Amino acid sequence: MKRISHALLFALLALGWLAAGCSKGAVSPEDAQANLLVGHWVLTQTDGGLSGHVTPADPARQQGIIFGSDKQVSFLLNGAVTGKTTYSLFQANSYVNRRPQTFLSYGARTGSEKEFIERVSATELVIVEDYADGRGYYYQRRP
Repeated sequence: MKRISHALLFALLALGWLAAGCSKGAVSPEDAQANLLVGHWVLTQTDGGLSGHVTPADPARQQGIIFGSDKQVSFLLNGAVTGKTTYSLFQANSYVNRRPQTFLSYGARTGSEKEFIERVSATELVIVEDYADGRGYYYQRRP
């Protein structure tokens, strides 16, 4: 009987150790997207808004965003910084599509912006305003 209880105790400890080891490797959606988000992005087009049309970015007004690993974000116009603040990411349900999304929160902006990351990859970033007539902003990573 004593051997069975020792074996059972050992098995439970081993299971607990394995479960703890697996959970340490889990990455939250915010962390996964934060890693891809870091870098310099240039606006290529917008869509939606009141007109609902796709509008190519104006080459005379090249807009960009730089997300830093230090949670700083810089907004650019024709290569010049027009604003700089902190940013954070959080999960919430979207008004637009009723699904959990990773939202961007900018520190020193007006606070009325409600944007989520629809898509982010090594080369493409899509940020969507979470309003019925909100715009989608399409960016390409700048090398």
